[in-house]
Amino acid sequence: MKNIKKSQIIATAIVFLSIFYGCKSEVIQLQEANTAVINNEQKFIAYYITDGRNPDFKLKDIPDGVDMVILFGVKYWQYQDTLKYPAGTGMMSSYKSYGAYFDDIKTLQKRGIKVLQNVDDDASWQDAKPDGYATPEIWANNLKTLLLDKHKLDGISLDIEHSGRRPNPVPPFPKYEEIGYRGWYSSAMDANPEFMSCVAALTKYFGLKAPGNKQLHTASGLDIYSWNKIAEQFGDAFNYFQIQSYDRTLEQCQLMMNYVTSVNKIPASKIVFGSYIEGGRSLKEDLKIAEWTPTQGKKGGMMVYTYNSKPQDAKLVLNAISANR
Repeated sequence: MKNIKKSQIIATAIVFLSIFYGCKSEVIQLQEANTAVINNEQKFIAYYITDGRNPDFKLKDIPDGVDMVILFGVKYWQYQDTLKYPAGTGMMSSYKSYGAYFDDIKTLQKRGIKVLQNVDDDASWQDAKPDGYATPEIWANNLKTLLLDKHKLDGISLDIEHSGRRPNPVPPFPKYEEIGYRGWYSSAMDANPEFMSCVAALTKYFGLKAPGNKQLHTASGLDIYSWNKIAEQFGDAFNYFQIQSYDRTLEQCQLMMNYVTSVNKIPASKIVFGSYIEGGRSLKEDLKIAEWTPTQGKKGGMMVYTYNSKPQDAKLVLNAISANR
């Protein structure tokens, strides 16, 4: 009996230690994951627009130091029907063939640059019929099959700013000194439950909650109706939140950072600020923002919209952030 009790005590101790160290291991892994985000170097994200602007500048001409390229202009469904959407026309005017286009994408990836496809939100999201698909789940699986499995891209970035039904009633807007904006971007749409179900479906294949380590970004201002809902419900699923802080001052960007870190609880290391190079009105301020470290710590980085439209100016922003990685 004494030996039995002794054996039971030892067995109980082993079980306890296994549970303890198992839990401890999970905590350590979570801490390491969080540390990886917090200590991550600032990223430089270049939007490449495919509509023929500056046609001699190809994807392969993207310089070293760029971390990610977002394919913009061309829509994912064009890859599904290249006869209907031939290269050399419309939003694929930058390339005469899809073969050359995807070859350049592979060249970037071999250099360590991630390549993401832009995906626009659409009023159809508000009916849980994204882009005409029967369900968000079928749509998201199609994107995964097309973009990840077939074309081996590194993720998607959601351009969340397009028109649809507005919320009713329209909620009150924060004070300027709390957010750095004067009011709602009224052309945006409400993030109703059906809209949010589309975002949820994407997180199964893209982002930090999905297997495969594929990127999931969002790009918008803080003044769209869906910002708070996406940030609060899926903040831990997105790799980066790109803020379209075009033609804004450094002081306004600090207000934006105050809001997203305090209200939305998004770490500064996930926030990427935007430069609209082609507009040409704020390059000097963009360089200051690229070099700037917010009071909350290092930001996630900078993105340049339509890098290929003015690559010489865009390179100045790249140089500025590279000096403060």
